[in-house]
Amino acid sequence: MWISRLELVNFKSYQHQILEFPAPKDGKNVILIGGMNGFGKTTLLEALYLGLYGKDSIIHLARAGIKGDVGYPVFLERALHGQAVRTKRDTMSVSVEINIDEREGFQITRKWYFSNRGDWRDEEVLIYDIRDGIKMQPRSADQIEEILDQYFVPAHLAPFFFFDGEEVKRLADHNRVEQIKMGVEGLLGVVLLRRLETRLQQYQTNKSQGVPKVDEDKHRQLFEELTKHEEQLEELNRRKFDSGQELEALRTERGDLLNRIMALGGGGGDIANARDIVAEMTRAEGDLKICQDSLEAVLGSKLPFHLISNEIREDYIGQLKSEEERIRWDARKNNLEPDREKFVERFFSEDEPRFEPDLSQAQFDTVMQRLQRAWESLFYPLPDGCADEIVHDYIHGTKRQQMISLMDSLNIGAQDILSLLEQRDSLQDKIYNLRNRLTKIEGIDRDGTLAALKAEVDALNTKIDKKQLDMGAIEKQTLTLQADINNERANYQREHEKFLRANPVKSDVARADRVCKLIADLIPKLYTLKIERLSEAMTSVFLQLSHKRQVAKIEINEMGKSRMISYEGDEIAFDKSAGEDQLFATSLLAGLAEVSGIRAPLVVDTPLARLDSNHRKNILNYWISDKTRQVFLLSQDKEIDAETYSHLKESIAQTYLLQHQQIGNGVGMTIAAKNAYFGGQ
Repeated sequence: MWISRLELVNFKSYQHQILEFPAPKDGKNVILIGGMNGFGKTTLLEALYLGLYGKDSIIHLARAGIKGDVGYPVFLERALHGQAVRTKRDTMSVSVEINIDEREGFQITRKWYFSNRGDWRDEEVLIYDIRDGIKMQPRSADQIEEILDQYFVPAHLAPFFFFDGEEVKRLADHNRVEQIKMGVEGLLGVVLLRRLETRLQQYQTNKSQGVPKVDEDKHRQLFEELTKHEEQLEELNRRKFDSGQELEALRTERGDLLNRIMALGGGGGDIANARDIVAEMTRAEGDLKICQDSLEAVLGSKLPFHLISNEIREDYIGQLKSEEERIRWDARKNNLEPDREKFVERFFSEDEPRFEPDLSQAQFDTVMQRLQRAWESLFYPLPDGCADEIVHDYIHGTKRQQMISLMDSLNIGAQDILSLLEQRDSLQDKIYNLRNRLTKIEGIDRDGTLAALKAEVDALNTKIDKKQLDMGAIEKQTLTLQADINNERANYQREHEKFLRANPVKSDVARADRVCKLIADLIPKLYTLKIERLSEAMTSVFLQLSHKRQVAKIEINEMGKSRMISYEGDEIAFDKSAGEDQLFATSLLAGLAEVSGIRAPLVVDTPLARLDSNHRKNILNYWISDKTRQVFLLSQDKEIDAETYSHLKESIAQTYLLQHQQIGNGVGMTIAAKNAYFGGQ
């Protein structure tokens, strides 16, 4: 498949632009689009997301390295071309045409309508099948998700194929395992399972209306409170992710300023030493965050249980074990209950031998009482090890054994806590000393430039400290809210079990509940299905891209933590450069795309900005290695220059050069010149 046409109307700097792209063939699979910074390269990537996925694209823009930190309406209103409202053009649109093969394809056109003040009002989606270049009858707009899933790329997998090559390097940070887990969840379709689980829970709550013998208000209130807190937790996780990105941006800015100070002579010429200090300080700050997280995890999850006496804890474990035996015993009794009724019925229905004379009512009652006592004697008294009462009825199925195992794993000594405290204090002292060393960088500042730069560095250090405190506060809120959610979920499940027991006729609700439990048990097990394959795919790509040869393979565990392994089987610990970060991120995305099995085009903005000549050659060779896959490279003049262009030339199917024209009132317009590139290539 390939993208054959892209049309933009009043979208950001494009008033009306049509770009056409040929199919990959005869060894030519690269579409090269050149443009200076601010001329509309990233806009093409945004147009692809907005045109295909609409509102769903906003949550995926950040994962693809594109700024998506505003809501959908605000994004659209900012995207409307600056001259559109003045000239009474109230419509913005993006049209994407995709070929499945030479004869068949489809076109998706998304139009947005605005008021005369530029406020977004409405949206329209038009879908056409295309056969032999002819538009067929339009399809229903409701089919867009099905079409993209079946013939192109689902929204949750799009960041693996369409991304900013420089910005997405944040994926390479080994401590940012959430990013890798998000990628694996997208690959496995976990996002769809979570969406199904939420809908099933809503379905159960809605179906419970009007059911007798159940406190419907309490049942609904518990669900609504649980849903509200889960939404708050999702918002906290988003804020944590955004704060992490902002913190990394601040650190990058601080590094750039320090490099400028070095260039001005602020470090007495010892540039390498100052860079080492900055790198060491960054590592120490990361280690401090890990240490604080570990300390909070210990204090929040294990320490409270040590405030309980061993006797109470052992009694609790013993009660859980005896309840397991009681549940099995009751299950056996309940399974035999229908047979008891049949036995009594058959007993009195037999004709031979006859009762002579017939039983009186008193005699009949006596026989029934004896049968009942004989039956109960099979099950009472309870055998040794069975609980007299099920106290913890809120724990279901295998969760009881998991709770026993959890209680056995809660051992922690005072030395463990002291060790973490000592490590935290040591890291704080280390960061303080490193900052003092940086303040000793002195030089000749004739015009005040150096002093101003140092003041900016101090201001950035203050912002970094505040951002780290903010992230710590968010982390604490997250832990507290997660604990509340766990308790609320247990309360909701307990109330929901009452509802199901009281209303066996609601079999559809019971089935929905079983599916929810299946989803909850299934999601953790899904990760092992693709982790090994992803590690192999990442290793293969990374070895093609990197010119270093000490890495034998990349391993990823079920938690999303990645490690580089040497040929001797040991973990390699070294600081990666910005370029190596980009190679690692590219390997991750390429691995995810390969494991997904989707043969969609790749669209890469800023593909080579941080790479040296060797790495550029390696990554370009990788982009052009699969001649059947269409690859879009959105580049500025310093990335793919004349020398790099000559290396790519035999693989280039089409070029465009983005040019900017000023049209008045501070508004510009982008025009894409076909068959053109920088330097007249």
